Amino acid sequence: MAYLVTGGTGFIGSWVVKSILEKKKHVVCFELDPNIERLKNLLGNDFNKVKIIQGDILHFHKILDVIKENNITHIAHIAAAVMRVCNTNPHYAMQVNITGFTNILEACKQTEIERLVWASSASVFGGSYGNEKIPNDASFQPNTIYAGSKLLSEKLAEHYFTNYGLDIIGLRYTFVTGHGMPNSIGGKFIEELCEKPAIGEKGRVPWGEDNPDWLWAGDAGRATMLALSANTTQTRAFNVAGDPGSVSSAINFIKEILPGSDLEPLPGKMGFNNFDGSVAEKEIGYKPEWTMKKQIVAHINRARQKANMKLIEDTY
Repeated sequence: MAYLVTGGTGFIGSWVVKSILEKKKHVVCFELDPNIERLKNLLGNDFNKVKIIQGDILHFHKILDVIKENNITHIAHIAAAVMRVCNTNPHYAMQVNITGFTNILEACKQTEIERLVWASSASVFGGSYGNEKIPNDASFQPNTIYAGSKLLSEKLAEHYFTNYGLDIIGLRYTFVTGHGMPNSIGGKFIEELCEKPAIGEKGRVPWGEDNPDWLWAGDAGRATMLALSANTTQTRAFNVAGDPGSVSSAINFIKEILPGSDLEPLPGKMGFNNFDGSVAEKEIGYKPEWTMKKQIVAHINRARQKANMKLIEDTY
C-alpha cells in the first residue's frame, strides 16, 4: 500500500508528503519538474524514503502505470497551474487544472483507489466577504479563471462521487505560509513582512489593509492526511481554516519582538477569505494548531538562521 502525491515536491505538496511520512506510510511523488532541493530541505534524512517519478498529469496512461506499478491505494492531488500560469498561459493552465484533474479522476475510477484528496482553493469564494467568516456552504463567487477552474473541478469531483462512487474529498486551503514558499506574490509578502526585518532590512509590506487567514503549511499537510484517512464524509469539499489576523497586527507584533524594525505597510488588499472551519473539524477532525504569531516567528527564525543570527524565542 502506498500514497501518491501529485505535485509532491511543490510547496504545499512537500508538506503533504511530510505529513504522510509521519504516519509511516509509503509515498510516491508524481511531478512534472521535481524540486528535489525543496523536498530535501523539508524532509532531511526522510527524503530517502520517498520515491520520485517525473511525469505529466496530462498523460493519462502514465498515471495508470504509476498507480498499478506502485500499488497506490490513496492519492493526494496537489499539482495545479497556479494563478500566474492561468494569467499568462490560460490555454495550458486549463489543460492542467481541468483535463489533468479529469485524468486523475478517471484513473482513480479505473484502478479503484480507496480515497482521493485534492486541492481546491479558497478563491472559489472570491474576495468579497471581507472579514466575515465564510461558512463551508457559502455561495461561490469566483472572480478569476484560476478560481473558475477550481469550481469546475469541485463539480467534476461531485459527478464522479455521485455517478461512480469514487470517494473524493476537496480541500480549500486559505493563505498558506511555511518554509519552501515559492517566489510568488505570497512569498514576496512573507519576505517583506518577516524575512527582511529579521536581518535588519526595511520591509515594504503589501496588502497593508487586509486580514489574512494564516494557514501554516504543516497544518495544511496535516489536514490533507486527516482527509486521506477519514471515514467517508457527508461533505465533499472542506474549508481548511488558519488563524485570522490583520496585516497591521502582524506588523505590530514584529515590532514588539524585533524592536526598531522598519516596516512600511502599503495600501490595498489582496482579498483574503477567512474561513469557518467547523465542518472540517466535525467531519475529518481538523483544527489549525499554528497561530499567526507562531508562523511569523518561524519565518523570522528561518531567515536569521540563514544569516547566522541569534534566534527569537518561540513562545507562541
